Formats: sequence, structure tokens, C-alpha cells
Amino acid sequence: MALSVYKEEHKNKQTMKKIIGTGIFNWDSISVREYPQGPQRNRIFDEKLVVEEVGGTCGNVMCMLAHFGWEAFPVTNLDRSEEGLGMTESLKEYGCDCRFVTNTDEGGTTILTIKHGLDENGNKRTRVMHGSPGGSRFPRRRHLRLRDQAPAFIEALDFVPDVFFFDDPAAGYRYMARELREKGALVYFEPSAIKEKADFESIAASDIIKFSGENVQDVSFVNNYKDKLFIQTLGSEGLRFNLRGEGWVNLPPVENGNVMDWEGAGDWTTSAFLNALAEADALSIKRLTAEVVKEALEKAQIVASKSVSFIGSKGMISKNY
Repeated sequence: MALSVYKEEHKNKQTMKKIIGTGIFNWDSISVREYPQGPQRNRIFDEKLVVEEVGGTCGNVMCMLAHFGWEAFPVTNLDRSEEGLGMTESLKEYGCDCRFVTNTDEGGTTILTIKHGLDENGNKRTRVMHGSPGGSRFPRRRHLRLRDQAPAFIEALDFVPDVFFFDDPAAGYRYMARELREKGALVYFEPSAIKEKADFESIAASDIIKFSGENVQDVSFVNNYKDKLFIQTLGSEGLRFNLRGEGWVNLPPVENGNVMDWEGAGDWTTSAFLNALAEADALSIKRLTAEVVKEALEKAQIVASKSVSFIGSKGMISKNY
């Protein structure tokens, strides 16, 4: 099924949902190398820029859910660089509402350079490099401050989203998660690691926690929570979930024989999963059952599997290719 068809079939089954998301936003610069003399001589290549657009876990999830017909409200402090301004425009192009996106001299922008190529044996090889405008090799992010910006944001907010998404355990974001959860939002946390105090405080403030088995292998902490859904992706082995401490349920992978790029598959899993929960009228931890979670994750796996046949995290919906 083409994703555009998936979008139309599923968009009409629900009232428009609202999501606020904050955390990791990148400016993705994606290129592909071609080897006129074959991969055995891979130092001789032509490099083609495929796309430059917004990325990052939160950036992708906002764009993907906007594609599914949600009202998506990214929250981020970007700078005035060409890349920072480009990220704001890219979010708008994907249908996001950017009223909470700023471009100021105090903001920050992270550039992610992704180069797809081949090793000397013809196997796919991807190089990923972080940086920021001006040639720095270091990321540059500006979180909402706990002492003033995050409380001011919550105080000024004139609606409660159906979902609050965050992927960075910064103090201001933890505050936003606690406050919005108290107001009735479903809180979804997607960390890159779980080992610091801030990570566990973020878990405590959340309803759904999704993480990669590659980055988080010790999951004994899951047994300490009886009011949450944990999802662990397992790469080629599929994924598994644990609802309210009832034990892990494994789901096999959805195979795809035409893999071009794994980038973004996890973000599609998150986005399609949330969309499937909305269809089931289950955007509340209290409404979740193992069967609802299983069916929603199976739908999400199908979408994520399709996504890897395209270059770039949003390759199958990007207008820039």
C-alpha cells in the first residue's frame, strides 16, 4: 500500500489530534556516493546531494504525524543561520504549526551530515557526522530553560494536546512532561539511553517509553513500573512491549527485501503507532490493552518496513527528492 493511500484511509477515521513535541531537531544533509570504477576503487566517486531538510527524532515525528493529519506543534529554539531558518521552513512544508518555533541569535542549530556509500566489497556503508553552522564539529542545541522558559510556555499554552512527545531528558522538558500529563495529555518519551537520574525522572513523568535494544540492553528497571507501556525495538528481530509490568510480548519483524536506508524507521514506528492508537480511541494509558497495543504496533511495523526502501528518514513522503 502506498503511504499516501495509508494516510487518506486513516486520516478520515479520526478527529484531528494535537501533539506537542520537543527535543532533538537536526538539519539533515543527505548525500549518496556513486563509484564509476566500482566499489573496489571506492576512493574514486561522484557524490550527489539527495536532500537537505529538518530531521532528528522529534523533528521527524512531528513531520510524520502532520502527514497523517495531526496538528503537530514542534517546540524548539533555533538560530538565524541558513540551516536554522531552513529547518523552520521545512517543518512548515511538512504541515507543522510553527508558532512555538523561534529563530534567534540565542538559539542553536545542529547539522547532521549523512553520506551513503559502499565499502570495497560492495556492502552499504553510512557515515554520520554532527556539527553546527559555521563549521563547528559539535552539535548546538538550546533547550527550554527550567527556571523561566518551560514554566512560561505551560502558563501561556491555551490548549492541552492529546500527546506530548519528548526525546531529551533536559530539566525543562521533564517539567513540561509532568505538567501536561497532569492536565491529561498522553506523554511519550523516546530516549537514546537510560542510565542517568534525568532519564529515570523522565520515565516517571511519562506514559509510554520507547527505546532501542541496541542502546538499552538492561531492562530490569521496567519491573519497577506498573502504570506504563515500554516498547523496545530489536532491529532485525522485530520489537517487544511490556504493558503495566505484565511481561514482555514479542512481535516478529516485517521483512523488506529492498532496504535502502534504515534511517527513520524507528520514527515511523512511533508516528504510525500513535496514529493507530488514535484510530482505536486509545490515546490514554488507562485505555490500553495488550491487544490494542499489539494491533497498533503491527500497523506501525508495516509502515516502518516500507520506509526503509527510500533514502532519508522521510524519503517516502518528502517533496524534495
